[in-house]
Parts: sequence; structure tokens; C-alpha cells
Amino acid sequence: MQPMMKFRQFTSVEDAFGKNKGESVQIYRAGNTDEESESTAINELDRIPTLSVAVTPRLITVNEWGRAIPFTGKVETLAEVDVESNVYLKALRNHMAKTLDRQVATAFKSTDLIATPRTTGIDWEVDGTASSAANTSITAALLKDIVDSMKVGVFGGTAGRPIPYYDGESYVCIASVSFLRALKDDPDYEVAAKYAHPEDLYLGEVGRFYNVRFIESNHTNALDNSLSTSFSGEAVIFGEDPVREIVAIPEEVRAKLPEDYGRDKGIAWYAMLGWGRVWDFSTDSEEHIVLITDNASTAGAA
Repeated sequence: MQPMMKFRQFTSVEDAFGKNKGESVQIYRAGNTDEESESTAINELDRIPTLSVAVTPRLITVNEWGRAIPFTGKVETLAEVDVESNVYLKALRNHMAKTLDRQVATAFKSTDLIATPRTTGIDWEVDGTASSAANTSITAALLKDIVDSMKVGVFGGTAGRPIPYYDGESYVCIASVSFLRALKDDPDYEVAAKYAHPEDLYLGEVGRFYNVRFIESNHTNALDNSLSTSFSGEAVIFGEDPVREIVAIPEEVRAKLPEDYGRDKGIAWYAMLGWGRVWDFSTDSEEHIVLITDNASTAGAA
């Protein structure tokens, strides 16, 4: 079965970018106010007090992506099917989907927040590198620990800011097949077999549990499916606005101008795109993505 594109649906396109805009763009993030709440009311004749909000930039760079498939005029002439439309185009689109999905996954997995399952609980790292080895697969209890940490913004011994829900009421988890199998084997895991509004499902959504919506990915180059004998596979869990996308040229299929009097042909897919995380825990004390992995993989790379 072909790996399906699951990550890109959770990116937001930066409207300010496009053709003839240079190779990079600054995106801007507004952090929390310096005062989370007020304890006193405003007196009748007083002016409304002001707050300070830090608005900071983050740079995302666009790159070229694409691959080509050559074929000859002889193959096109003698084949019993339309090789360009029915064979090569399908293969090209599959390659494009897997490539773009892997690059978006790379942006998600570059997060500073790393959660490693242990029999004693979750080991947290906030520098983007998993330093401890997992000695257990994910369980419902360990997943709840991760979600609780995201809700309050405390990751092990490091305090940051709470991660807001992706859709106002739940987080989203994109998980490898083995990760989800380990979770489903836990009797405490509950899956909603039926949904009241199936049209509201995300692509690949397979269940919900403890304020988390689960998306299954079989793309092993995006999420490692077998890290070690102790840990089944990777997953990312995230809240709102995790990754931005910038588009100079959207992905498209192009036909090669025939050469050698029509005997040398080809088609290619091509795009100029870029992706980047919105938040950086090391500089913002805020991050909206958690990578669940261990030090058997290279954290932050797909």
C-alpha cells in the first residue's frame, strides 16, 4: 500500500508569501500577554490599562523540489496503454506525495519537546534531542501523562507555556502503525467506533482518546515504525498552528519539451515550497509540538 500524505493537512499557508517575494519570509508570532489575568476591576474614571504582548519573527526558507521520469517515443507508441497518463503520471504523483509528506514531517519532528516512554513515566527533553532510551512502548497511562504536561506547560522539570488545543477541544496525534497498535492493545484505550459527524474527520483519522484525535501514517520515512525492541514506533502530538508553509510555486506536473525529433520525452513534478515550525521552546518558552521517540532514532529528522 502506498504511504498517504497525512502531515500537510495540518500546516497553514503563509498568505504574505508568493512568487517574486524572495527565497525566505518572516512569519510573526504573538506570545502570551505579560499578565495572564487580573485580580482587580477598573475604577469608573480610570483609563483601561494596557498590556505588553511580544510579537516576534521566525524565518522560513523556500526550496526547489521535484523529480522527472524519462521515457521514449517508442515506448509511448508501442505500449497498449497511455503510459504518460496511466503509468508514469501515477508513479510521479505517488513520489510527489511521499516527498512532500516527508518534508512536512521533518518540520514537525524538529520540535524541541521530546517525550520518551519509560516504565517509570515520561522522560522529557526540551533541546530537541532524545537523550534516554525508551524501555516500553506507549500506553494509555503514558499518553495521558504527555497530554497533561501539554495542558499545563510543564515538561518534566522544565516549565513553559501550555499548548493550546488544535481545534479548540482536542490535540492531534499523527502516529506510526506500530505506535497505534501498542496503544490499541492497551485495554484502557478507548476508540470512538462511530462518529456523529464523519464529514468532520481529518484524513486518516482512526479514533479519539483523552482529548486527542489520532491519525495513522504508514509512511516509515516520515515516522519510524520500529525504533527498538522496547519501543514500537514514533508519533507527534500537537496543538494549534504547529507548522507554517510558504509557497512560491505550488506543486505541478510538467511535460518535457520533446527532443531528438520527438523520440526523447519525459514528465516531472516540480514545486518551490518551504515549511517551518512556528514556535521554538529554547527562545520562546513555548512549543506546540511534542515528538514521542527515543534515542534509537535521530530526533528532529525524518
